[in-house]
Amino acid sequence: MLENGLSVLALENHKTPTVTCMIWYRVGSRHERSGETGRSHFLEHMLFKGTEVLKKGEIDLLTMKNGGSNNAFTSYDFTAYYFSFASDRWERALYVEADRMVNTVFEPEEFESEKNVVLEELKANLDQPWGLLMQELNAHAFEVHPYRNPVVGLQVDLKRTDIANMEDYYRAHYHPGNATLVMVGDFNAAATLKKVGKIFGALPSRGPAAVTVTEEPQQKREKRVEIKWRSDIPRVGIAFHAPQIGHEDSYSLHVLSAVLAEGKASRLYQRLVEGDAIATFATAEYGESEDPTLFYIRAEVRGSSATGSIEKGIFEELERIARDGVSDEELSRAKHQIEAQFVMSRERNLDQAILLGQIATLADLDYIDSYLANIASVDSRKIAEACRLYFSEENRTVVWLIPEGEENAVEE
Repeated sequence: MLENGLSVLALENHKTPTVTCMIWYRVGSRHERSGETGRSHFLEHMLFKGTEVLKKGEIDLLTMKNGGSNNAFTSYDFTAYYFSFASDRWERALYVEADRMVNTVFEPEEFESEKNVVLEELKANLDQPWGLLMQELNAHAFEVHPYRNPVVGLQVDLKRTDIANMEDYYRAHYHPGNATLVMVGDFNAAATLKKVGKIFGALPSRGPAAVTVTEEPQQKREKRVEIKWRSDIPRVGIAFHAPQIGHEDSYSLHVLSAVLAEGKASRLYQRLVEGDAIATFATAEYGESEDPTLFYIRAEVRGSSATGSIEKGIFEELERIARDGVSDEELSRAKHQIEAQFVMSRERNLDQAILLGQIATLADLDYIDSYLANIASVDSRKIAEACRLYFSEENRTVVWLIPEGEENAVEE
């Protein structure tokens, strides 16, 4: 760590003559106050619009001329930017990131233009059935926690965001003490760390921004919502409140998600798609987050199948697991799938940089070293206990997207 608070991770990997440079800011939609949603994602867009040194378009032009690639993404808990270059020219990324950490310019014309781009992105997401369904699912599952808001923001908040607001948000969250710099690839780590110190060391240090995140109260009743949509295909999303990254039960839930929906041998595929033939697909999703999150199950109705049969099938499978656990074959297959995915997540320099940066931002790097061992320790009893604890009726939110014009479309 530099004296100004910048955390630095450098991992040598000489398999290919390339380097990925990523910078992670500990700010995402989780850190946005009510009425200010979407600022983290909007700010991500603005960091490509130029600085006092690099004018509009020059960041992308520099990247293209040097045969590299760049991009960025915003999540609930962080915002990340990356460059990938050949190993004889990658240090340009350091200068770009140091420059736009403190010198980003908010030109009025570019600000308004990019605001329209973000608003169109929001509209496009809501014009997709799953985008709309998931936004409604999060909004109803969470009552007060900012995870209830879409990362891209709410339209009413985005429209009233101005340059002064955005500059304040930028100054509060974009500084060395709130960032982690990750470099992975074909370089000498000792020499690279010295260069990082020269480039970033003089940037001003600031204390962490004051962020108060309201704790979500325990859900005590099932929530149900129906939304009319211009489609002939009913779709359902079910969310259960679940723990944050590193919680002792999180590993059981990772294995359970694979048991439920990873591959054609999974429980939900065999029950809903292959067996009863009432769904075109079914998925289960559980990801890492800083605060307690949601475990999602989604399905799409096949043809004229009864919507109630979809729910019945899902809940019966969960009840079976809570009662009987899972078979040795299911457990072994799920663990192998998770291990394979974990190994694949470290194949490219970019993959490793994403893994290191995400875990360093959300937890600590010991999580990576112990992850597979914790997965291996999961047994049928732990899965059954987790299923009983988190998949109760009072802990779930159910949202149906149903065809317009149909009354009582969700059959009991």
